[in-house]
Amino acid sequence: MQALIIIGHGSHLNAESSAPVYAHAAALRATGAFDEVRECFWKEEPSMREVFDLVEADEVYVVPLFISEGYFTEEVIPRELGLTGPAPSVTDKAGRTVHYTKPVGTHPSMAGMILRRAEESAGLTHDEARQAGLIIIGHGTERNSNSAEVIYRVSREADEAGVFGRVRTGFLDQAPEVDAVLEEMEERRVVLVPFFVAEGWHTQETIPDDLGINRPAISPVTEKDGRTIFYAAPVGTFPEIAQIVLQRAREAGARIPGGIVIAEAAGV
Repeated sequence: MQALIIIGHGSHLNAESSAPVYAHAAALRATGAFDEVRECFWKEEPSMREVFDLVEADEVYVVPLFISEGYFTEEVIPRELGLTGPAPSVTDKAGRTVHYTKPVGTHPSMAGMILRRAEESAGLTHDEARQAGLIIIGHGTERNSNSAEVIYRVSREADEAGVFGRVRTGFLDQAPEVDAVLEEMEERRVVLVPFFVAEGWHTQETIPDDLGINRPAISPVTEKDGRTIFYAAPVGTFPEIAQIVLQRAREAGARIPGGIVIAEAAGV
């Protein structure tokens, strides 16, 4: 038997924080690719420390639904699960073989997924997208350079693809700050994509309020200073993420038939 465990950060304050984990787990469970699919969290129940009690399989694949490699993926998760080290790693644990993968946010298909979703969210044709700008928004932190590196890499790959006229990176907690990046954009249409796992305080309030655009609960489109600004959902909520989780597990050795494609994620 083989099992899949998807790990999310979770939150005691925001119920929507865990929603993408449950949604992607349900989509993967429906494929029948694994005998068991479980969810666990750092800040919610079921916790990482108890998740192995919920699994019967002797072959387990652990995929973190995180944006980047850093403190949580390299230290917290291995410690809480009792793993031998950061990903990729294999641990023999109480008669089980546990395969720990890199986070979904670092997967090579991320840039392509963001470009497709950015076009679709804004309702742009290919020609319109080439005349528009795209800003990929990261949280950022001065304490961990890995947090920014993955966003810079994805933004660079998206820019080199030539789908949008210009692609830039903006952050909440480090330079360049997203409001300054938006101010510098000259395109009449600009699409904003938060490189976050879930909806939450930052995506629903902080970012829109700082930029002077509509909150997503009101409208994803804002007309401002002669420009149209489209505000997309966070990356972690995209249906294609489930396909990336599947690919991470396959890379780690999971026995998954090649023909399995999650219907709503067929674009990955």
